[in-house]
Amino acid sequence: MSERRALVVDDEPRMLDIVKYFLEQGGWAVEAFSGGEKALEAAGKRPFDVAILDIVLDGDSGYEVAGRLKKVEKAGDLPVLFMSSKVEMAKLFLESYDGRAEFLLKPFKKEDLLEAVGKLAAGGGRLAHTPTRARNK
Repeated sequence: MSERRALVVDDEPRMLDIVKYFLEQGGWAVEAFSGGEKALEAAGKRPFDVAILDIVLDGDSGYEVAGRLKKVEKAGDLPVLFMSSKVEMAKLFLESYDGRAEFLLKPFKKEDLLEAVGKLAAGGGRLAHTPTRARNK
């Protein structure tokens, strides 16, 4: 089985280190960036199984980075795990994001992160553009 690869973007160095550490403990290869530009460059050079994006970033938001990832040939259908400490923001993003996505509320446990990325990498996750009302019926 080949190693699973995660692309991580968070502008908080401590959170970036924590996410990277948790993922590596779970057997993932991780490329971590403090901003979207370098992450987009990496996504154009090699394939990833999942992108993990903080919603609130300096510069482009995680949502904007996810939209730009869709235009990168090697990353067009990459599932995204959005992270934030602001749950109300996440609901808005998930309702308008067109692709497979999940949301993880900060702070989180290692097990929750690994479960979420494993689910997305295996083809699970929400089709985030499905209206919330339809998902809850």
